[in-house]
Amino acid sequence: MTTIGTTLRPRARAAITLAAAAALVGLLPTSSQANVNRYTVQPNSPKPAACNNSGTIPAGTWMQNKVCGYWVGTAMAGSSFDVHQTAVSNYHYGRSWGGNNICGWIPPGALGSSPTASVAESCSDATKDNISHRRTIGYNFNAAAHAATDGTAITVNPACTAYYNYYTTSAYSDGSLRDVAGNPGSTVMYRFTTNGSNPAIVVRDSAIGWIFLSRSCVTDWRGITFYNDND
Repeated sequence: MTTIGTTLRPRARAAITLAAAAALVGLLPTSSQANVNRYTVQPNSPKPAACNNSGTIPAGTWMQNKVCGYWVGTAMAGSSFDVHQTAVSNYHYGRSWGGNNICGWIPPGALGSSPTASVAESCSDATKDNISHRRTIGYNFNAAAHAATDGTAITVNPACTAYYNYYTTSAYSDGSLRDVAGNPGSTVMYRFTTNGSNPAIVVRDSAIGWIFLSRSCVTDWRGITFYNDND
C-alpha cells in the first residue's frame, strides 16, 4: 500500500497525470468557435457595383442569399453586422442583427470603418451553402434559375404597407413582416414568395426598392408563370 511521501511508480504517475488533465479539460470552454468583428451598418450604403448596380440604399444595405444573389431583406442603418467571411468581391458573409437576426451576405461599402466589438461567430459554412440555393429562401419564382435578375410586373393595392424585413431564422423557413418601408406604387416587380406559415412576396418598387408585401396586397397577378426549380 502506498503511503504519503512514498515515490509513485511511473505507471501510477502517468495515470494520475491523465486523470488531472481530463479534469482540467472538463473545466475548459466546450466551444471552439473563433471570434469575428462586429461593425455598424451605415445609411445610404452603395448598391453593389460588382453586380452592375448603381446608386445607394438609404435605409441601410441589402441582404442577399449569396454574392449578387436574391434580395432577402435589409440590414438597417445603425444595426450591427458580424463579419465572418469576406469574398474577393468584398461582399461580407455573417449575421445581421436588428430587425432580422439572420445570416446572409451584404455588399461592399456598407459598414463602418472600425469594428465595435469582437464576438463569437454564429453563422456556419453549412448555413452559407444552404441559403445559396433559392428553394431554401422561397418558391414560386418569376423565372427559371439564372434566367432573370429582376421581377415581373404585377398589380398591388397601393394602400398596403411595405416592409424591409420578413425572415426571422437563418433557415429562411419562417418570418413576419417588420421594419416599415412605406407604401408601394400600384405596379411592382414580383420576384418570389417567401417560405413560412404566413408567407410574404418579394417585389421591387420603383421608388422604395426591394420590399416585402403581404400576398393579400396583390390585386392582379397578370398571368405570371411561377417556377419552382432549384439552382
